[in-house]
Amino acid sequence: MMTHECIKCGDLYNPKRAELGYRTCLVCGGIAAEKEAHRKSKCIAPAYNKGAYQYVGTVADAKGIGR
Repeated sequence: MMTHECIKCGDLYNPKRAELGYRTCLVCGGIAAEKEAHRKSKCIAPAYNKGAYQYVGTVADAKGIGR
């Protein structure tokens, strides 16, 4: 059985996780996921007046919001 080492902390993690393409352990991956979710939560805006909020992923999308 091969062991895989986390690229962030150096701990060993499950080889099945590596088969899925992850290069970090579950703890480090969870921390990165929380940071990304927090960043994306700030990237929402209403598409038009009184419209539902939507994800704004690019600068071009941000310039077109509300028009």
